[in-house]
Amino acid sequence: MEMNKDLEKRFGAKLAYVRKSKKLSQIKLAEKVDMNFNYIGQIERGEANVTIKTIKVLADALEIEVKTLFDFSF
Repeated sequence: MEMNKDLEKRFGAKLAYVRKSKKLSQIKLAEKVDMNFNYIGQIERGEANVTIKTIKVLADALEIEVKTLFDFSF
C-alpha cells in the first residue's frame, strides 16, 4: 500500500509541475476539465487515486501526452 501512496504523490507532483509550467492555477485547470479545484489539489498532494479517464482529461487540458504525467524524472 505504501508504494501506491508514493506513486500517487509522484504523479501529483508531476501534475503540479506541468500545470505550473503552463502558467495555470488549480482553479483554471479545474475549469478547463470541469472538476472542482479542491479535487485538483487532492490529486497534486497525492491524496486522490485518479482514474485513467481523469488522467486522459487532465493531459488533454494541459496539451500533453498521458505518458508525460508518468515521467517522474523532472
